[in-house]
Amino acid sequence: MDSQQPVGLILLAHAEQVAITDREMTAALPPEWLSLPRTSVELDILAEARKAISTGDWNAVQRRQEALFRERLVPVMDKHSDHTVVYFGSAPVPLAIHLGALLSTWRQVTLIPHHHVRRSWGWFPHEPGHEPEVVCAGMPDYKDRSPGEAVIRVSTSHPVDALLTRRVVSSPLLEIDIGLRTPREDAFATLAEMQEVAAEFRSALNWIGDHFAGISRIHLFASVQPGVAMLLGAQISSTMHRPVQTYQYACQADPPHLRAVRVNTKLPPELPPLTEGQKSVAVEDRRNLARDLERIKGFAQREQATGQTKWLSSVLSSKDQRDCFGGTWHHLPALCRISLATTSIDTELQDVLDSFRLHNGRWQLDDYWLANLAKRVPDQNQRQRSLRMLLLHEGVHRGPQGITRTTSQEVGRFPKVLEEVDYQADVWAFLYERVLSELELPSSVTPPRRFFMDAIRTATETMWAFDMDAAPLQEIQVRRLNRYLIWYWQYLRMEKGIERPAEMTLPEVINILAERPHLELAGPHLFTRDERVFFSLDPSQMRTPELAIYHCGKFHRDGARDDFRLSELLSAFAERDTDRILAVLRAAVDMTVR
Repeated sequence: MDSQQPVGLILLAHAEQVAITDREMTAALPPEWLSLPRTSVELDILAEARKAISTGDWNAVQRRQEALFRERLVPVMDKHSDHTVVYFGSAPVPLAIHLGALLSTWRQVTLIPHHHVRRSWGWFPHEPGHEPEVVCAGMPDYKDRSPGEAVIRVSTSHPVDALLTRRVVSSPLLEIDIGLRTPREDAFATLAEMQEVAAEFRSALNWIGDHFAGISRIHLFASVQPGVAMLLGAQISSTMHRPVQTYQYACQADPPHLRAVRVNTKLPPELPPLTEGQKSVAVEDRRNLARDLERIKGFAQREQATGQTKWLSSVLSSKDQRDCFGGTWHHLPALCRISLATTSIDTELQDVLDSFRLHNGRWQLDDYWLANLAKRVPDQNQRQRSLRMLLLHEGVHRGPQGITRTTSQEVGRFPKVLEEVDYQADVWAFLYERVLSELELPSSVTPPRRFFMDAIRTATETMWAFDMDAAPLQEIQVRRLNRYLIWYWQYLRMEKGIERPAEMTLPEVINILAERPHLELAGPHLFTRDERVFFSLDPSQMRTPELAIYHCGKFHRDGARDDFRLSELLSAFAERDTDRILAVLRAAVDMTVR
């Protein structure tokens, strides 16, 4: 151990991969330290850490670690302010980095590593010729104020593959590599050798802060021992450095680097616990969806038995109605040609990171998301329809459209393509939902205008359930706002049928659905993050607001006026208020659709 003789010791156990007892920590101490006063503290994050690794949701374990740090370690450090913290860690790298950041202001910190080959705790001498040589590359000799993000790769245990990190952060403004010329799992024999790596990392953070003022976040990919990870985290200053996004390596994932703990930034607010009533509703919604999925499978089997391969022929009996759809619409599959028949509903799992996902052939729904959906769609029958249409929408995505978990990585970079893909999946789901509803209760699909208006309203409320949290929205992805605008526009076009002496016919409604509206909002402040384009929903930042519409071969521009207030539109989106959004857009529809 290359450290001055401490006054006393605080033995800190931070275990996940390798458990450690007080006796083992004591046995690993240098003999000259055994007579020193010492206190043991355990940060027990085992269960939460393993859950984070399996689900990809690191917020809970980050909160747990911060709480344990405050409740268990800080009081001991305050009581024994002259003692040295001795770190014994086998936690995942992101959590060791996070703990190091929490310890960064406590100067008296050392560590004792776990040796992989010897399977014991302690510092052990190098094999001859295996002394570590620290190398650093990518530090530029210029300044740049351009907005962007930085990548730092630290390789001491294994090399971090730059090609794999670029699949996660495709266009960083800056890439820096720090590590050993020959990475090895047991590369270090002294604390000073580890600290040399940490010092290079600190220099990189300082350089970014001083020379790259436009960088908003640093992505840290580290293949290191937990002790090195803790030292890296200890270099991060809450006042001097940018937020740091850490990653967990999972060899079975594609790409294998998965986002983990965010250091030096605020966590999203912790959600309040669900009530027993909300949990009960979630259980019932899953069971209803499981029954509905069996009904969908039954229809698909009948479709297949009749040899039906064209989806339009399956959902629309009239050739005139089918002729409304051209081009890529015909490439969509029949229901029997997608994978829904091989899937099931997971009625047991309650915590789902992605809110709603297909995992190993099972559709999984998160309790909190179902609670959000119940707020937006309180009627149980409408909520069943909401979940059926969501299932159909996601099912067709996984057909010829090819939107799977693999292909959807960073798919938000292509908003215009996604706009068309989502619109077609929505219409496909609406039309199949109409057929399924008609089979169960023929009167439920008449009049057709009312059926599809209800379907649109239900679908948009379902979309809002994915955008729910406690506070008003401050921003929204442009592509998400466009998807809302498209469907609210279609809703209002159908609504105008109320003014006519005769009820809108099914062909007239189908004709509306077959033509995706082309709308574009300008004026709100635009900015980019993670290669996605966002609108600020702050009306005070808006300049020259206009809504452009291309309708029936004519280009329309609607600027702000007394009956069409675009600042009110932004405010309504921030509050997720469907009625107010419709009220603002109604004036534009009245001016455009005559």
